[in-house]
Amino acid sequence: MSVTVAAFHQDNSELPSGFRLMQDGVYRRVDSCESGKTWERLCSPLRVLALSRDRSGRGWGRLVEVIDPDGQAHRWSIPAQMFAGDGAELRAGLLDLGLDLAPGPEARRALSELLQRWQPSPRFLTTDRLGWADETCTAFVLGDGRAIGSQDVVFQAETTSAVAAEMKATGTLHDWREEIGVACVGNPLMLMAASLAFSGPLLEMLGLEGGGLHLRGASSRGKSSVLKVAVSVWGSPRFLQSWRVTANGLEGISAACNAKVLALDELGEVSGRDAGQAAYMLANGTGKARASRSGAARPSLRWRVSVLSSGEITLADKIAEAGGRAAAGQDIRLLDIVADDRAYGAFDDLHGAKDGAEFSDRLRRATANQYGTAGPEYVARLLEDPVRATDMVRKSIATFHDLARERFRLVGEGQVQRAVARVGLISAAGELATLFDLTGWPPGATVDAGLTIIENWLRTRGGDGPAEAREAVTRVRDFLVKNGSARFEDIGENAVKDRQIYDRVGWQDKQHFYIGANAWRGIHKGADPTRAAKHLVEAGYLHRGDGSNLTTKMPAKVEGRPRAYKVSKGIMGAGDE
Repeated sequence: MSVTVAAFHQDNSELPSGFRLMQDGVYRRVDSCESGKTWERLCSPLRVLALSRDRSGRGWGRLVEVIDPDGQAHRWSIPAQMFAGDGAELRAGLLDLGLDLAPGPEARRALSELLQRWQPSPRFLTTDRLGWADETCTAFVLGDGRAIGSQDVVFQAETTSAVAAEMKATGTLHDWREEIGVACVGNPLMLMAASLAFSGPLLEMLGLEGGGLHLRGASSRGKSSVLKVAVSVWGSPRFLQSWRVTANGLEGISAACNAKVLALDELGEVSGRDAGQAAYMLANGTGKARASRSGAARPSLRWRVSVLSSGEITLADKIAEAGGRAAAGQDIRLLDIVADDRAYGAFDDLHGAKDGAEFSDRLRRATANQYGTAGPEYVARLLEDPVRATDMVRKSIATFHDLARERFRLVGEGQVQRAVARVGLISAAGELATLFDLTGWPPGATVDAGLTIIENWLRTRGGDGPAEAREAVTRVRDFLVKNGSARFEDIGENAVKDRQIYDRVGWQDKQHFYIGANAWRGIHKGADPTRAAKHLVEAGYLHRGDGSNLTTKMPAKVEGRPRAYKVSKGIMGAGDE
């Protein structure tokens, strides 16, 4: 916000004695034997607007406004604890905002005295969270500290991720809609990406966990351009982050992106181990516990964020590179979407461009010049009538669920229902933004795009059954394909006598493999072997033994008659199209 010096120079009544606010800045009174009492300029225009504290009455600070050399106003809620030392960090922060401070130790001491003694009457509430200030969802804090909604809330934190500074606006909402929003029409992936960015504020309002989409495909096919479209809802192109970041860095970035979008490009640049830890942390929504400056424990960073990721492989495959296994349900938190099989890579409609490369270049220029206007306006419209808005979203999600169930003949499997609900939320957020006249999209466009995404995900996933069941079948089938018959002793009528078996894992007859218990546990290392057996029973590939036993007792011809898992050889065709 730009202000004039005349507008800034208002009232000296609340200044502490010995200081005066004049047209060109703050002056301090100096007593000397030679000239008596004189006034010397201490610093450029500065004002303490209010005292601040959190809802518990702790975490006191001062909301300060500084006018930089260009006439721009900057506000900073300074934690009171920063006055405890020599004030170097405090002065560094003010100088970074554009404060012009007189040289010398006396000026530094006087500045600290001025800020501590200045006691204005207004009181503000502090929050250390960007996005929704707290669970009431009545104030939304942007990266520059501005609050939408309740105006008595200010952002106050010891440190903030640099990504918060990229949550800024350039251009106009009209131009964003015409240059970026309209370009999404006819492009399901772009519609879903932008809608996902609009879904961030709804997570806290509806009490939903974070998560989102992972766009998978070959390089140079438009994935990064799609991510930039989503990022432009809230900030500059540098708001787009890379997977190649430390765990501590990702915590700060996630907190800064709270209730907005966290876009992570190029999954291939991170190790499988780090990818697994990052995915868990993003879904969990909580950072590590740490100590404050004084050594006392401070609250962990928290966030609820909509995630948009890209890479050439799936998250599960990346985790597997390090010998790990994706946690159960991880594929539901970050739905794997093929993003290079549209008509033109990631695009379906080039809006007059000659090819995908030209369209991507057009999007790059547009997102570099028009950004950060749609998201804040979306929040402002939400806060006009939050009850009505959330009711509309809930109804939209339910309608989307019914449409998906009917079109794809979905059963009541829990993981699929969660996936449909997630895409339903994204679709509903886009429809709400369209209702607010922010997007330039026709009504119903994001519903159709969402159904396209569900179809894509189901095809990639291999159906609507539980992921764990398919994975269990795949593990057994892969083991049998890899080992063939070489490690199974023949016990059927046509068994080859005296065939030497090395490192035997079981037995076989004409119709079945009998897998020993040790080998079964090895096949399902990192998973639950018993649950895997039950999944194979349900799939029709494992035959139970007597009673409730999952294993079968081998016939008398097998020495010792051990128990084994009796698997139909029909499993060798599992997964065939």
